[in-house]
Order: sequence, then structure tokens, then C-alpha cells
Amino acid sequence: MLTAALFGCGPGWWGRAPVEVSEEPTANGRGPVVEELAAGSFHTCARLRGGQVRCWGMGASGQLGDGSAARSERPVVVAGIDDAVQIAAEGERTCAVRADGSVWCWGQNPALEVEAAPSRALPQPVPGWRDVRQLALGFDHDCAVVGSGGVVCSGQGDHGALGDGGFFSAGPVAVVRLEAAVEVAVGYAFSCARTTAGEVFCWGWNELGQCGDGSGRDHLTPSQVPGIAEARALTAGFDHACALLADGTAACWGGDTFGQRGDGGDTTVGPPARVAGLREAVELSAGQYRTTALLADGTARGWGREWGPERMLWPDCGEPREYVVTDAAASPRRAPPEPYCAAPAMLPLAGASQVVVGQLHACARTDDGQVLCWGSNAYGGVGDGGVDDRLQPTPVAW
Repeated sequence: MLTAALFGCGPGWWGRAPVEVSEEPTANGRGPVVEELAAGSFHTCARLRGGQVRCWGMGASGQLGDGSAARSERPVVVAGIDDAVQIAAEGERTCAVRADGSVWCWGQNPALEVEAAPSRALPQPVPGWRDVRQLALGFDHDCAVVGSGGVVCSGQGDHGALGDGGFFSAGPVAVVRLEAAVEVAVGYAFSCARTTAGEVFCWGWNELGQCGDGSGRDHLTPSQVPGIAEARALTAGFDHACALLADGTAACWGGDTFGQRGDGGDTTVGPPARVAGLREAVELSAGQYRTTALLADGTARGWGREWGPERMLWPDCGEPREYVVTDAAASPRRAPPEPYCAAPAMLPLAGASQVVVGQLHACARTDDGQVLCWGSNAYGGVGDGGVDDRLQPTPVAW
């Protein structure tokens, strides 16, 4: 019987010695070549060419993976991971898919693991997850594409988020009636998958249209998202999801309280709507109530929730808006207006090949393998060795 959820990181593992990271330079000689980024709430990790992983930022829950469980303003080496082919981060935890299809995790453990330590500062294997091709982490559950295109999920299945018709799994269960999947994305209590045919299916919580329809009824098993065809990529935030379409445009559905759908903010919930003015997009990435798009020319756009009056994440938002709590019981002191951008805004980037967003910061990978970050540096999220906030992308200090 499987007794560990994917986000629980499995049983203890402490014996493997750290691996020295090869300092293979980038084309401009500025440090190791980075092939992938992943951002949690207050930390970021980078997968280097060759399979090693480095992380920086908040580390109190062990999410940096170096065994220290402490914050680091500069990247530290994740112990024992030398063959990662994909990394994923969420909240205060990080996972890596290794070359053999296994999954190793570090950082915070879920509350459902009552006998487990609250966090683990070193990577540990996750029992039951095999032949993983692509992994997506969520606040309450995780899903992965496995084998030749099946999808499995594990964790809390409230609202049907596991896709097997049930509500809880301590180990991975197969999502029913779903084959030929190439990508999976996970939000809070809902999940979506993209198939080889470019179709998108979602299941779970649907109160805000997270499954792509306006019924408001949860889906215990996958349901095809109407109006989405020839999807090239898929991403999900807390309560919304987006698909990159074959013509370089994008469509998003679900919640839109902070403009995270990017359709101009005309409605707050609903079925798929085109992202306003977005063209020539090649990649999408969502985090909580935010979404970013990478364009073919190496520039990027971002929309959704900001952080603080300085508007550090989307400084070039043309029409910033504010979300105001209308509940009379909430005092303005406790719930100040929150700024957001309801349509794509230019990000201060050029030559980018990936963009990820955390709670207070954002990072981008450039064509030559360099990493630049900006936003709040309160927890070391910028990774430049300093503590000052950065309004412009700043190179990570390797």
C-alpha cells in the first residue's frame, strides 16, 4: 500500500553525499548554463545543464534542498541531485524529476502526513511515482504525466481534483478516461491536462469556471474545455488556467478577481476568454493570481495581481486597477486595496526564454542561460546577494 503523497516527499533519505556542480560557463562567461527555472512562493530554483539544481530565497522549510533550512540570498547546491530532467516548485517545497522517471522532493510536508516531520531540508524519493514524464505541483494535490500519456494524481481530492471519481489518495491514482496526455497543470482543487491532439480537459473545483464551463458544478472526472483546440501549452494558477494556442494567442478561464485571465477584467469568472492583445506568444506561466507570456522575439508580458504600491512586477502596466474589499466588516486597515493589471503589460526583459513568478518576485532565463530576477528581495528571492528590492531585472549572483 502506498502511504506517501507526491508532495510529501516520501520516507527519510539522508545518506547520499552532495554532488559538486560543474561550473560550465554560459556563452558570455557569467556562470553555469541554466536550462529551467521554477518558482515557489518566496524561493526560486534553477536546473543546470548536466542535471544539477541550485536554489535561493526563503529556506526555512528546507525548500532550498541544501540541508540548512535557512534563507540564502545567493544560489546554493541542492544535495544529491545530479540528473534532474525537470524541476517544479510550489509554496515552500520543490521537486525534481530524475532521469529514471523517479521524483525527489524537499521542503514543506502536507498536513495529511501526520507522522512525518513538518519539513525536510534534503531531497528524498517519493514512493509510488514511476516513469514520470512531466510533473505539476499544487497546494493540495499533485499530478504527473506518466508512461505513454496517462495522468496520475495524489493528495487531497476535494471537489474531485484527483480525477478518479474519489476525494483522497495517499498515493498516485490514475485519472479516468484520459489518454495521450502531454502536459498537466494543477491549481487549487482542480487540474487540467493537454493531449497530443491539442485538446484540454479539466476536472475538480468549478465554482469559478476552473473547468472551463459556466455550470458552477464540480467535475469528478475530466471534462473537455469548450472552445480550446490546437493548444500548444498549458498552465494554471490558484483558481484560473490558460492555454497557449497554435496561432500564438492565448485563452484563459476561471477566476479573474485580480485580472489573472488577462481579458481586460470585464467579468470576474467564466469560460475561456482570449487574452487581450496577446500575439506571437510561445510560452505561458502562471503563479497564484498572476500569468506571464513569453513572446517569439524574446520579450515578455505579465498580468494579474501586483504586490504593493510600487507595482514591482508589472511596472509598465498601462491601466493599473485596484481590488477593493467590499465587505463592510473588513476595515481598510486590515484589507487595503490591492493593485492588479487586467491586461498584458510589457515586462522589462529582452532575450528571455522563460519567465516564472513567485509571491513577491519574478525571474527570467535568457537565451544564453543567464538568470535575471526582480521584485521584492525581502526573502532573498532576487538572488543577487543583496537585500534591496529590484525594480529592474538583476543578474543572479552565482
